[in-house]
Amino acid sequence: MFARLLPSRLLPSATNASRAPAFAALVMTMALWGSNSTVAKLMLGVYAPITLTWMRWVVVLTISAPFAWRERHALRAALATHWRPLLLLSLIGGVLQNSVVFYGLNQTTAIHLGLFNSVIPVLILLLGWLLMSQPLHAREAGGVMLSACGVLVIVFQGSLAAILHLQMLPGDPIVLVGMTLWALYTLNLNRRPMTISLTTLMFVIAVVSVPLGLPLVLTEMQTHPLPPFRLLPVAGLLYMSAFTTLWAMVLFGYGVKRIGPAQAGVFIHVMPVFACIFAALFIGEHLALYHAAGFVLVASGAIISCYRPAPVMPGAPAAAK
Repeated sequence: MFARLLPSRLLPSATNASRAPAFAALVMTMALWGSNSTVAKLMLGVYAPITLTWMRWVVVLTISAPFAWRERHALRAALATHWRPLLLLSLIGGVLQNSVVFYGLNQTTAIHLGLFNSVIPVLILLLGWLLMSQPLHAREAGGVMLSACGVLVIVFQGSLAAILHLQMLPGDPIVLVGMTLWALYTLNLNRRPMTISLTTLMFVIAVVSVPLGLPLVLTEMQTHPLPPFRLLPVAGLLYMSAFTTLWAMVLFGYGVKRIGPAQAGVFIHVMPVFACIFAALFIGEHLALYHAAGFVLVASGAIISCYRPAPVMPGAPAAAK
């Protein structure tokens, strides 16, 4: 359904270029998103959640505007011919996804959010197969499931009893919808007009997100008004906007472009690893043995999912046994 909204000539073509830069970009993305949870814990004591998200997109709009201005002719042409895919990416990657997740968070827990984050790579594989006829490789699926087990070990602190006592909460289906939207964003990211940069794409998303999110913010401000100006929260807002939103999404888009949504999606499981490390370093949380076990499973799953045997060149001699 989503694939039919975009012309086939926008689909990425295969490349033999090294995938190491894409892996590095995705690891950096997960490091930035992992730091986001630590910064957000400090920021949410100052700003209300929807207001904080909306202000991030306002800053992204401001930072990306000069880049979009330099590409204004290409952007104008892209909007004239491909406004539907750009609008789709803006809705499912910006205000809609953020708002759905935050609304669901009001009726669920951080543990459940961690669980649903681990579902995103699985959703990318399944939705790509169901909606876009993308092949479902056993190696990729096995790697995703192994790394998902690592996330579960971290989330449940290595306790089987915690898993057995897990109960569905009212906000869980809503959060799952938010994760599904992010999986769809990832799958459609390579179908954007390639004539504009990823930074300009973030500008387009911000242009759509800021006005659409304004009614939610005004409603929230009636009970949670903006606090007085303080330097530290503003610095945190700038960091979350410039690095964990704009720069991270540009890096993520680059990684998806180079290695595809399925393999890029498995790196999402690396995010809780960085979140644990940053929490231990900056807000005093402690690392335990179950963290190490989870890290090993996550890394092993990512390696298995992304490993691609070297192709045998035509006419090449067989290796000696």
